[in-house]
Amino acid sequence: MSQLQHNIGLSIFEPVPNYRANRIVCTIGPSTQSVEALKGLMKSGMSVARMNFSHGSHEYHQTTIKNVRQAAAELGLHIGIALDTKGPEIRTGLFKDGEAILCPGETVLVTTDPAFEKNGTKEKFYIDYPQLTTAVRPGGHIYVDDGVLNLKVLSVEDDCTLKCYVNNHHRLTDRKGCNLPGCDVELPAVSEKDRKDLIFGVEQGVDMIFASFIRTAEQVREVRAVLGEKGKDTMIISKIENHQGVQNIDAIIEASDGIMVARGDLGVEIPAEKVVVAQMCIISKCNVAGKPVICATQMLESMTTNPRPTRAEVSDVANAVFNGADCVML
Repeated sequence: MSQLQHNIGLSIFEPVPNYRANRIVCTIGPSTQSVEALKGLMKSGMSVARMNFSHGSHEYHQTTIKNVRQAAAELGLHIGIALDTKGPEIRTGLFKDGEAILCPGETVLVTTDPAFEKNGTKEKFYIDYPQLTTAVRPGGHIYVDDGVLNLKVLSVEDDCTLKCYVNNHHRLTDRKGCNLPGCDVELPAVSEKDRKDLIFGVEQGVDMIFASFIRTAEQVREVRAVLGEKGKDTMIISKIENHQGVQNIDAIIEASDGIMVARGDLGVEIPAEKVVVAQMCIISKCNVAGKPVICATQMLESMTTNPRPTRAEVSDVANAVFNGADCVML
């Protein structure tokens, strides 16, 4: 039977299958940390509990792990526990008044000079990536604050300063993330914070690591080295979040235990219309390699405030399943 013949035979009047081939990864926050809340998630279909180590202390996450295990034991279920690393990041510095209002048509100087790390203004502010002026050339772009602020590089003023054109209005506050689309960024695979978090995860016996901003297979091996002998059975799920990760995907798949298509940062690093192409390609490669693959970011996003998802969100989840994703992440 061809795909078209299969599609023609589908019916909305057939009963919903009583099995679920895909798994659901749920991010656990303060509102879902209690044992009762976790039991509710498990009864609704949660398979893996994700802890985001960009936020929270080790004590906080230790409580989450304890509660997940208690809730799972009371229900007689096995629930995976995942540690999502913060990963290496490029961020802005601090601003004099805690913020800077940037307006379209203005120009702003972006510098790596530490003298401006704590006193940024709308005229000049700091970014903590020393190779910025060599990584981004005139005509390139810098996206700030999850891609909301778009700066176009006009010129290199000196070894540590770029002159940029402001493309849109934005209220920029302290320590916002920066993306350099199309640029080969040189950052360590494991920051000092990540190293401490990974060791903590091994001590707590987490089942898997969601390794952020993986760009090469060598970086996967670096994460594995930190896990050491005690963490040799801990799965490493490499998060693909930029064009370098997509470019090196075959080697990364081979070195990893699984892959996550992290569409948030990926959608900033590459054109939005190409994210769906990357998603389909990466998922298919993982299927062929026999490695589990997770589709993540903005799944049912509107349901954080609304009881029903949008039609587009429902289609997005279905499309991830049709593509061959083993898990979706909320």
